[in-house]
Amino acid sequence: ADHNISLESMGVTVNAVAGALKAFFADLPDPLVPYSLHQELLETSKIMDKTERLHELKEIVKKFHPVNYDVFRYIITHLNRVSQQYKTNFMTADNLSICFWPTLMRPDFENREFLSTTKIHQSVIETFIQQCQFFF
Repeated sequence: ADHNISLESMGVTVNAVAGALKAFFADLPDPLVPYSLHQELLETSKIMDKTERLHELKEIVKKFHPVNYDVFRYIITHLNRVSQQYKTNFMTADNLSICFWPTLMRPDFENREFLSTTKIHQSVIETFIQQCQFFF
């Protein structure tokens, strides 16, 4: 709650903060991106027309529980800000989506059918990061 705390002065690394954030999302009883919307997100990602795809994704995000929506908006907006510094931190939207999609969507890695859609899941999160101003 104290916004004046400097993690850097405490010797906390960026990797430790990112790891803690990912652990927080991994420990939630349900993923931030609801399981009930995964299939819809996958189907929407197949829409070839970019404008139509973005509008459909925006409609899906509106279906999130209000708390999930607020947290998702916050984390995606933050990841977008991080990606804007890619020349310094080497974390493009693509790299960030690779790191964060499994935590935000929490897929069933035991399911063989799922393994064929991992790149699509990752691209959905990448789109949210790249286009966050449109979505939020």
